[in-house]
Amino acid sequence: MQFSPRNSIRCALLASLLVAAVAHAEEPQNEFGLRANVLLGDGKPANDILGAGLVWRHNRHSGWFFGGSLDTYAFDFERPASYLGIRQDPDVDVIDATATSTVLGGFMGREYGDTNNGWRWFWSVGLGAGFGSVDNVSGPIDGGGSFDLTIDRGTEVHLQGALGTTWYFTSQWSASFTARVEHHFMDVNITDNISGAKTSIDSQSPVGASLSLNYRF
Repeated sequence: MQFSPRNSIRCALLASLLVAAVAHAEEPQNEFGLRANVLLGDGKPANDILGAGLVWRHNRHSGWFFGGSLDTYAFDFERPASYLGIRQDPDVDVIDATATSTVLGGFMGREYGDTNNGWRWFWSVGLGAGFGSVDNVSGPIDGGGSFDLTIDRGTEVHLQGALGTTWYFTSQWSASFTARVEHHFMDVNITDNISGAKTSIDSQSPVGASLSLNYRF
């Protein structure tokens, strides 16, 4: 079989188109989302932890993905005096401490679904670092006297697992609902500046959910 210059050009053009199509099919896609978070604890030290943040995801053609997140949270540190065995004056409203946290995380997981439009299920696991602060609090003690607490909150390590579903309105816009379970390794130290009593909290395991609006390109 002989190849003329014209046939050679056609073959080269066809090969170029095939390579371009394969490269496009394998090309990863990035996705940015704005999300709202609700985490629920057992009151030691928090009951409800509310926050919002940004999430970035790098999608592979095979369904695997990895990414990162940046979230901020605000919550009440429940009854910090009780950790020292201090009973506050019952005639005074319960004294909680205001806490804030910023969490930087990374994750990997897999998404299941073959179409650009419609539902896709996914799971992910991740690791995060939490940086936060808790306001100092003071108040009266039951039977007389008072407490004055300093609460030092060190860097936290967060283990994270998630299971969720995404609805793709178009090939670019989507919304995700994610159920989350986490375990936080903590280093919280509580000191009563009046009595000198001290204690610490080393962990909590909140569960919750996130809702995000995402743009993929």
